[in-house]
Amino acid sequence: MFDISSNNPTIPSFLRNVTGIECSVVFFAAVLLFFFPSLARDFWAWEIPPYNSRFVGAIYIAAYIPLIILWLYKRWIPAKMILWQIFLFTSVIMVVMFIHINNFAWSRIATYLIFFPLYIFLPINSIIHLYKYRNITLPSSGQMPASWRAVLFGSAILLTGYGLGLLIAPETLTSFYPWRVDAFHGRIYASAFLTPGLGVWWLASRGETSSEVFVNGLNIFAGGFFTILGVLWTSSLVPTELKVNFASPSTWGFFFMFAYSTFLGLALIFRAKSIAK
Repeated sequence: MFDISSNNPTIPSFLRNVTGIECSVVFFAAVLLFFFPSLARDFWAWEIPPYNSRFVGAIYIAAYIPLIILWLYKRWIPAKMILWQIFLFTSVIMVVMFIHINNFAWSRIATYLIFFPLYIFLPINSIIHLYKYRNITLPSSGQMPASWRAVLFGSAILLTGYGLGLLIAPETLTSFYPWRVDAFHGRIYASAFLTPGLGVWWLASRGETSSEVFVNGLNIFAGGFFTILGVLWTSSLVPTELKVNFASPSTWGFFFMFAYSTFLGLALIFRAKSIAK
């Protein structure tokens, strides 16, 4: 599934080392936010309630998968696509953190020694490597069937449109979520839609390789599955007045959105395995 031949060049060692550091930070953040929200509330870069904590944790779990694959396989396919996703994800977070700089807890080390330096450095590092190696010769991609391209283009339009909408009107576009989402968190969530949106745009417009399809499938599956799991888990622990209202149609709209992501991710994983044979 992953091409490790000489036709698929290796990434530079500096980029791989940076990715290794990024993997460690994202893994720690994912575990803290998703599995230990009470600890995250005290140590994270901002005050983060349980629902928000596990939602952001699910975002980081999904983000970790492409990163660890990039670090392990260190080849330009799928690294080039992943690097564009890193650039988009970190750029969105960087813009949001400066817009909402007052939401951060500046008394915490995580804010000024980890979060801000990381999200300033990573977009710059990504775009420098993308520019420097823009003309690198890579193996050709296969053409996707028309039916798959239609599904991916449609999904990309929805993901991109919703992600951009969250940046503009975050509280309005999260009003159907099972918990209250403020403007700051709503804009943070935009990264969870724009990044996979870029991934499916990439496949639909540039063609497919088994590794790129597989990476996107895992990323999209994890984003959907762990979001649903996190919301249900949190609902089982919070006081009655904060539990998910399953009688509300908007709640089912929320779950449908992330169930679609889960099943699309699974379909892409199986697609990757079929074209790798």
